[in-house]
Amino acid sequence: MTPTTDAAPTPGAAPPYGAPAAVGPSQFLYMMDADSVYSLRSQEWWSANVKRQEKLLLRGIRLRYWSEHLPADMRLVYDTLGYPVSRVLLTPMGHTEEWWYYKLLDPPLRFRDGILLDPDRFEGYLARR
Repeated sequence: MTPTTDAAPTPGAAPPYGAPAAVGPSQFLYMMDADSVYSLRSQEWWSANVKRQEKLLLRGIRLRYWSEHLPADMRLVYDTLGYPVSRVLLTPMGHTEEWWYYKLLDPPLRFRDGILLDPDRFEGYLARR
């Protein structure tokens, strides 16, 4: 699935705001508005012929976007402890909740709408470091 346009893009010119941008040799689309990141990948993308470096590029783009748009409490934990070993995303009625695990059997650090619910648990992680 390759996007078609009437005019050839000028090298080094950014696409207009809201227009899809082609990234990487397989031409996957990366579009972003104020709240969302979308990606479109062709069936070719999932084949074994696509290099691992390209798939890592997509993961890197998503991780960079995520880490640059963290709320204040999440930013503090991320800057102090780094990326969690595991994340669980929940959406209870009207809220967004994330659980960040830093050790396998330890209880997670819980965030609701970007606010740390267990500051004492975070302090415990800092004391063990």
